[in-house]
Amino acid sequence: MRVHPFFVWCLLLLAMTAARAAVQIEDHVEHYDIDGTSPADLRREMNTKGPKGSGGRRFDGYTRWYVSWQYRYNRTDSGCAIDSVSTHVKVTMTLPRWNSQRRGDDATRQQWGRHLTALELHEQGHRRHGIDAGHEVDRAIAAMPPAAHCDALGAAANALGASILKKYNQRDLDYDRETQHGATQGARFP
Repeated sequence: MRVHPFFVWCLLLLAMTAARAAVQIEDHVEHYDIDGTSPADLRREMNTKGPKGSGGRRFDGYTRWYVSWQYRYNRTDSGCAIDSVSTHVKVTMTLPRWNSQRRGDDATRQQWGRHLTALELHEQGHRRHGIDAGHEVDRAIAAMPPAAHCDALGAAANALGASILKKYNQRDLDYDRETQHGATQGARFP
């Protein structure tokens, strides 16, 4: 019986895909409480209680992401290859929660709703960067060519992962600069 090479290739691809776990994504949303009845009250509260970013500046919302990875080796007579990769992305989004919303007037509640929607949209952009970074790390490490020694392959895999994270950290900075920290997306209050 003759086996078609395409069939063998499909089985090999299926086996390689099965050996790799999907990127695991862990989402968390945290809130900081604000009070007040007027837009000025709410702005003052966010300026005082909002999450701090790098440099200590406060923001209305903030998203942190962290990517970690593990891999297993396949040692052969000719060297060492990546056998499987497991990548984990943890995302924590921090948003304001207006506790005294019932005491505000309709116009302030509507303005607040628009701001919160736009702020969440902006923070989802940062979340997307973290998730994209995790997927790219996962794919890139899985696709690494074999090396003569496992220590060298591990060092190269970690350096590759770190360089990808650096690229996505820069994307976060560029995104904030381009959107003026979400202001061009409507995240401006009042």
